[in-house]
Amino acid sequence: MSGGYAGKLLIIDLKHQSYKDEDIDLKAAEHFIGAKGLGAKLLFDRLPARTDPLSPGNMLMFATGPLTGTSAQTSGRGAVVTKSPLTGLFLDSHFGGFFAVEMKKAGWDIISFNDQSKKPVYVIIKDDDITFKDAGEIWGEECLKTHNWLLKHEGKIKTAVIGPAGEHLIKFSAITVDGHRHAGRGGPGAVMGSKKLKAIGISGSGTIPLHDPEAFRKTSQQVLRKIKENDFVPLRRKYGTPYWVQLINSEGFIPTRNYQEGFFEHGDAINAETMQKSIVDGSGACYNCVIACWNKSSIKKGSHKGLSLVGPEYETIALMGSNLGMGSIEEVAFLNERCNEFGMDTISLGGVLGFAIEAYKRGLLSKKDFKGLDLDWGKSEELAKVIADIAFRRTELGDILAEGVKLAAEKLGQHAEKFAVHVKGLEIPGYDPRGTFGMGLAYATSDRGACHQRAWTVRTELYDPELIRFSFEKKAPIVKEVQDERAVFFSLVLCNFAPISEEDCVDMLNHATGFRHTVESYLLAGERIWNLIRLFNLREGLDASEDTLPPRIFEESFKEGPAKGINLTEREFRTSLQEYYNLRGWDEQGIPTSDKLRELGLSSYEKQLK
Repeated sequence: MSGGYAGKLLIIDLKHQSYKDEDIDLKAAEHFIGAKGLGAKLLFDRLPARTDPLSPGNMLMFATGPLTGTSAQTSGRGAVVTKSPLTGLFLDSHFGGFFAVEMKKAGWDIISFNDQSKKPVYVIIKDDDITFKDAGEIWGEECLKTHNWLLKHEGKIKTAVIGPAGEHLIKFSAITVDGHRHAGRGGPGAVMGSKKLKAIGISGSGTIPLHDPEAFRKTSQQVLRKIKENDFVPLRRKYGTPYWVQLINSEGFIPTRNYQEGFFEHGDAINAETMQKSIVDGSGACYNCVIACWNKSSIKKGSHKGLSLVGPEYETIALMGSNLGMGSIEEVAFLNERCNEFGMDTISLGGVLGFAIEAYKRGLLSKKDFKGLDLDWGKSEELAKVIADIAFRRTELGDILAEGVKLAAEKLGQHAEKFAVHVKGLEIPGYDPRGTFGMGLAYATSDRGACHQRAWTVRTELYDPELIRFSFEKKAPIVKEVQDERAVFFSLVLCNFAPISEEDCVDMLNHATGFRHTVESYLLAGERIWNLIRLFNLREGLDASEDTLPPRIFEESFKEGPAKGINLTEREFRTSLQEYYNLRGWDEQGIPTSDKLRELGLSSYEKQLK
């Protein structure tokens, strides 16, 4: 086997409590790299079309890349690849920490959990020794308690667990890794819960082979030096992702009260400076990361004094803070901690709660629906009760909201879809596209629904003098190019925050594996991965009408803040979308052409669309 890869795929049958291994296909690895890309190929090849995401037939894969666990900076990452219960589409949900490194050291590039256990179990993997254990004692426990229980009973392992939300099949439930990192978006926790798999513990004693260890060491040291010299890294290290709260709010496009506005009048009370002064105790890092962007926090005043957590991150502050009218960093941290321990994605949950508050204030929901609670913006205690109702599906409304805003709006009716903010069923993150139009195109064309990580155009749109922020001009090429580059970068797999050039990525990939990629073939691999996932989504029922934005984005403009009065029109968006399709070599319906598939070596997949 080439260097960079452990060389094995582990397939675990939860129904029969058995397992087998397969060799990783080296040619497929060269073309699809690993993690996101190789996971997507396996999912397409092995998952029957239109499989119910919460049925035993769905696959739950933990995937690493050829740089995972190496001396490359930020190489502690992995991805969960599955079919999303929230969107019905492809899902890769990435996580940091140390779990993925132990996977590689244990000898596994990818671990696929198939079928469904008859009763709750957890699985312990120590190198090639796989043990199935009764999870009855921890079924129902919160995430950190489960993590700590596993460490006490199973020793020195790394963990991936679900909380009550995953057990109750909440469509936006997360998988918590190493106690405080999360594969959050799209509901991978629900897939894990549907399989009655409470937790995974893993440890490895092996080493990760490299094709040319000395050349790899030299390149990774050069990359480390460049990261240390990067001007933005000290800010990232000092503040973490909350650095962006002040900037995005001051520019007028932070989600505010369910995306009704883009400027939050209490933004200073939840920004990074306030957070550092009020709740941050220290910092931490994932495996082999000099950036060290974690914030270790604790609440030091008020009714939740003494509560501790890692976070909040920017997205949580935006969606569980300004989007809910929450003008206190302590209250945001409190809701964040509850969300973490139940095991839910804070972006989707913030979107769901914002939708619920607005529905209540519009009269579509009543006090009776909320068990007598008088819901309003900024009421953390009331919202904490709603969060618990969702996590356990213990009320009729909690059961509805557990499905996400798209299905909740459909069930509520009464034109609730007008203020249900999502793309393809995935709730929109913390950058309102009325503030930077490129993000609108990025959300609409993302492979997993509304996602900022596929093409984060914000910084470029704000600071590139050649771009007009409130325009779609020149945005389609940027979105397409960044999507391709991130697709392959997330297959290596490295951290989105790491400022690493394409050239350095190619050098490290080649030195690790023995491949002979150029920058051009590396980026072509990203385009190949992106197109394969598009084909998967089309096979699962996606059509071009879903490459769009929520009605609120097209129909309403901000009444306050720096982006006041800006109109993002559907006509301009559609023109940009067609430009994007043309650049991709797709037809007017967003379907990759035969010529494009032939160019990318994907022709064999075309017949599955017919």
